[in-house]
Amino acid sequence: MRFGDRQPGTSTTFMDASSAENILQLACDADGLHLVAFHLYDSGGYLVSDREGLEHYPEGVDVHSTGGELLLSVPEDADENIRYRLYNHDGELLTSSDGIRTMIYQRLRMEGVGRKWVAHPKA
Repeated sequence: MRFGDRQPGTSTTFMDASSAENILQLACDADGLHLVAFHLYDSGGYLVSDREGLEHYPEGVDVHSTGGELLLSVPEDADENIRYRLYNHDGELLTSSDGIRTMIYQRLRMEGVGRKWVAHPKA
């Protein structure tokens, strides 16, 4: 996933399906500004970093656990891949991405806003 691929006015939210807690939200406002909000836990279920409101990080943002595990990396360049390991408050891995390959596990729920889907008629 990259910000450079996002349309203005869209967002994607990664949620813990068991608690409906928002873990990560990536958004692009109407002017094309890239915004991030997160509530990041480590593999032990401990809260590592919490940014409730959507914020712009012009220099990117990296969040690591106290053990050094990369939990979120949003690069400065919108055309570079976003990397993440998202855990819930129980320490269960919900999803991970090294920027190329993404793994999705059972308790992840994703919601998107702003994208208009077009159904193509069958020939």
